[in-house]
Amino acid sequence: MTIARGTKNMTLYMTTDGYGLTKMAEGREDPNLWHQRFGHISSQRLKCLHSRGKLPGLKSVEVDFYKSCILGKQKRVSFKKTRRASVKEKLELVHTDVCGPASVSSIGDKQYFVTFIDNHSRKVWGYFLRHRSNVFEAFKKWKAMVENKTGLKIKKLHSDNGGEYKYNEFKKFCYKSGIKLIRIVPGTPQQNGIAECMNRTLTERARSIRLQSGLLKQFWAEAVNTAAYLINRGPSKPLDLAIPEEIWTGKEVKLSHVKVFGCVSYVHVSDHARSKLDAKSLKCTLVGYGEDEFGYKLWDDQNRKMIRSRDVVFNEKVMYNDRNAEPSEQREPDYFGPEDVSGGKAVEHGSNHGVEKQSVQPQVEKPIPQNEILSPQSPIGQRVLNP
Repeated sequence: MTIARGTKNMTLYMTTDGYGLTKMAEGREDPNLWHQRFGHISSQRLKCLHSRGKLPGLKSVEVDFYKSCILGKQKRVSFKKTRRASVKEKLELVHTDVCGPASVSSIGDKQYFVTFIDNHSRKVWGYFLRHRSNVFEAFKKWKAMVENKTGLKIKKLHSDNGGEYKYNEFKKFCYKSGIKLIRIVPGTPQQNGIAECMNRTLTERARSIRLQSGLLKQFWAEAVNTAAYLINRGPSKPLDLAIPEEIWTGKEVKLSHVKVFGCVSYVHVSDHARSKLDAKSLKCTLVGYGEDEFGYKLWDDQNRKMIRSRDVVFNEKVMYNDRNAEPSEQREPDYFGPEDVSGGKAVEHGSNHGVEKQSVQPQVEKPIPQNEILSPQSPIGQRVLNP
């Protein structure tokens, strides 16, 4: 039953009732929803975002107790920290560390990830690897990307004493590029504290959002990628609660597109990928964000593939684990090919893989001859002759 129809203006809903009278109702954002959208962010950081006006419509920042927070992020009481000297320029000092192997390979058959953290902005980048020996290739790709975007050069690279950073090729490359390699003393991971702490934060937040969503362990890489995306757009303690992405780019960060990881999502199916009788959306699961600010990465469970789209409707109250309890109309799989339903390319862990479109001709029912309809042997004839 429809009680009223109207439009939303900021936090007010302008509606008309059955008598044509205009009414207003206040719309309030739920702090628990934003807590989940940001991967179970702390109350302190949520208050910081709210005080800066980045969460419009939010009246309170008090959040409920979440079991997945404790399961994913509980840790021992920390020791007293010593303050480290900060650097004044981007890429002046970069911290790196490798995490893995994972107990389960990711959807993209990866078992490790390596992180690169800019000390000045505290922005983090993650690359997923099949083997630890792939760190060198990941570093070269990351170096080319950040130096091209900023016009600056990496001056120092701080790492642990892992063998992946001791290869002769790696050392020669850094020497030729003018990068000073700083490796910690063996057996003292505390000396690489920034990278170690970041990897722990990534895995804790990834664990929390994956547990809440109900996604399988194979989606750990998508969860880590999403955690890095959210950390870069949330307040950072070492920066006195400034936002890493804003320090890195010098531009204000928008958060209106952030949604709950693992929620049920409906992706618009372009006209060329469906017939006129098919549903106009495909039921998927949100598993990350694209390179542009308003792109999303989604998992198509029906066809077992990753897709990317901007035209998505989210149901943030239903997680992947509860998707079958939500009534929905699924279109028949024979009416579309395995191409990206949004018109883009399939994406997995930052890699694009084009998939050739399959053309499916609609089936047209042939008319039944009149003599067959009334034949005593036909099903219809049987019902007519034997009512």
